Amino acid sequence: MGEGRINPATGASEAEYFAHYRDEVYDGRVGMGLATIVRTARYGFGFTGDALVDYLRRAVAEMVDEGARPHHFGPSEDGFCTPPHETGPVSFGANTPQEIVDGVVETWVREGMDDLAWGDFRFSMAEAWEEDEAGEG
Repeated sequence: MGEGRINPATGASEAEYFAHYRDEVYDGRVGMGLATIVRTARYGFGFTGDALVDYLRRAVAEMVDEGARPHHFGPSEDGFCTPPHETGPVSFGANTPQEIVDGVVETWVREGMDDLAWGDFRFSMAEAWEEDEAGEG
């Protein structure tokens, strides 16, 4: 696959953004959020409809192929984090890579394809959550 479309605001290609998303999944529990990806696709690249869904699907697949898994951060007391979900891992079926990609994208589409709150579908490496729960992170 080629470089893909160029974001006119940054001059970066889709391929460069996908590489960035893969790198960010190693940033502890915070990782890379779907909210950022949706906003980049919608406002940076100007994608709508099927093109927006396709970009999101490819971005999620890149992170999942890297080994990242989705988590939610629930609402915070200070109001910074406002998603309607509880904090913790998100599962789809047997959690195969394809089930995760399909589940995340289908959930977002079913919920109206809106911009997301910070905390919705954060992608990070499972080890970051395991270390934190064990008191090592």
